[in-house]
Amino acid sequence: MSEMREFYFKDIAKSYGRKPVLRGAAGHFPRGAFVGVLGLNGAGKTTLFNILGNADREFAGEVSLRGGDVAYMRTESAFPAYMRVSELLAFYARFYPFDAEGAKERLAKAGVPVKSRLSALSSGKRRVAEFILNFSTRSPVLLLDEPLTNLDLNARDLVINALIDCSLDSRVVAVATHEISEFENLFTHVTVLKDGVLSKLEYAENIREKGMSVSEYYREMVL
Repeated sequence: MSEMREFYFKDIAKSYGRKPVLRGAAGHFPRGAFVGVLGLNGAGKTTLFNILGNADREFAGEVSLRGGDVAYMRTESAFPAYMRVSELLAFYARFYPFDAEGAKERLAKAGVPVKSRLSALSSGKRRVAEFILNFSTRSPVLLLDEPLTNLDLNARDLVINALIDCSLDSRVVAVATHEISEFENLFTHVTVLKDGVLSKLEYAENIREKGMSVSEYYREMVL
């Protein structure tokens, strides 16, 4: 894994036309943290992750890590459907520190043939393939935007179990999601995006010590 430097962002502002979506969002994700970035649909979670994941460069503000330091699984595939999984393996090996053999093993276990075109895969298999490719990078930051979308129970288990393994390394994992219960026991920190800004990064254990679940904390923050 690449040497970990601080992952922070500040003063992130983004508008679509006259509609501001992010209004100076700022945060710091500690090394080894599993961060839940929570918010209502339309709050700007995907917009924020597109910026943090280097998929959107038209914004105001500062992000400390870019490029191969950050692997980003988007809600919508960034790759054309005619590409083969093998070509994606080559792409990731070129642009990221990448565990190619580990990725191939995970793809085989998930039933994703490396010779297949993306167009030949179901939406669920395609999502699993893109999760595995991003997970198999050695990038110190892994961003996942709604990683469980379109996944069946077996595929969800694959994703969750892989993320449990992340607790054994020092990378930052940040998940933007509304499926809070699925990740309840994985979160070490949570922050809520509302009105274009992020709340203070809260230790999940502090929330639990108050007798609240992360889901209950989230509802209290957004209502």
